[in-house]
Amino acid sequence: MALRIVLSVLMTLSIIACTPKETEYPTPDEVPGTYVNEYSADVADPDEGEVIGNRTVRDSIFIKHEGDYFQVSNRKWLMNDYDGKGWVDSLQGERKPMETYDAAYDPKTGLLSPLIENSAAPLFIEEEKIYWGELRALEYLKVSSF
Repeated sequence: MALRIVLSVLMTLSIIACTPKETEYPTPDEVPGTYVNEYSADVADPDEGEVIGNRTVRDSIFIKHEGDYFQVSNRKWLMNDYDGKGWVDSLQGERKPMETYDAAYDPKTGLLSPLIENSAAPLFIEEEKIYWGELRALEYLKVSSF
C-alpha cells in the first residue's frame, strides 16, 4: 500500500516536471526601451601583429511605440583602451548600425517583425531581453524603458 502511494506521488511529480512551461512574452506596452549588447576583443597592430590594446563595442537597440507599430533603431559606439578617445560613435567605422525600420509585435510569439519583409532581421523578445535574428545570435539586455 505504501509503495502504491509513493509511486503515485512520484508519477505525479514526474508529469509536472516534464510538462513544458508556457513562455510569457511581454505585452506591447512593455516592449519599448533601450536594449544593449556589449563585447570586447583584442586589437593587433596591422604591421607588427602584436596586440596593442582592447576594443569594446556597445551595440544599442532603441524601440519606440509609434501608433500601431514600433520603430526600431540602432547605434553602435566603440572604445579603444589604447587611443584615449573614449566612447566614439561608430557610424564611420566598420561596425555600421542597421537602418531604422518599422516593425509589428506579436505578443503570442514574442516576435518583432519588420513591416517590409527581409528588410531587417526579426527580433525575439523574452522578459527583459531581445535576441537578434532567427538563430538568436546576439542577446541584448534591457537597460531602460521609454
